[in-house]
Amino acid sequence: MNETIEQKLVKKLIAKNYKISFGESCTGGLLVATLINASGASKVVDESYVTYANTAKQKILKVKKRTIAKYSVYSKEVACEMVEGLFKKTKANVCVSVTGEAENQLNDCTCYYAIIINKQKWVEQVSFKGSRNEVRDLQTKHILTRIYELLQQY
Repeated sequence: MNETIEQKLVKKLIAKNYKISFGESCTGGLLVATLINASGASKVVDESYVTYANTAKQKILKVKKRTIAKYSVYSKEVACEMVEGLFKKTKANVCVSVTGEAENQLNDCTCYYAIIINKQKWVEQVSFKGSRNEVRDLQTKHILTRIYELLQQY
């Protein structure tokens, strides 16, 4: 039986003795919930946050109100501030933030996500089509796969 991406990721994090934290918006906790499906997740997840509302992003992850006003909540700038605030709060080896759309009737749903691994940062954009939950599932699988790929460098 093939291993799921969450099983592979948890094994990789355990092998490296890394902790992971998430600051989620459009995925609504699906990233951490999916990772927790894998056996051993309790060894790598200490804390994670769903910051769906702008006020939660500001309060918990210290996203600046002016950043949201200037660039929109669905921006790489907000994803960056989210992951930086998450890192300051959790000090996890791997920090991941995501913000964007999960539902758009006319176009692809775009999200920005940021990943910090041992203080090195990546910010990327991805777009998917589908229903709200299909898009959230696709975003989640994509981001977990990307974290796993980046961890191969360490």
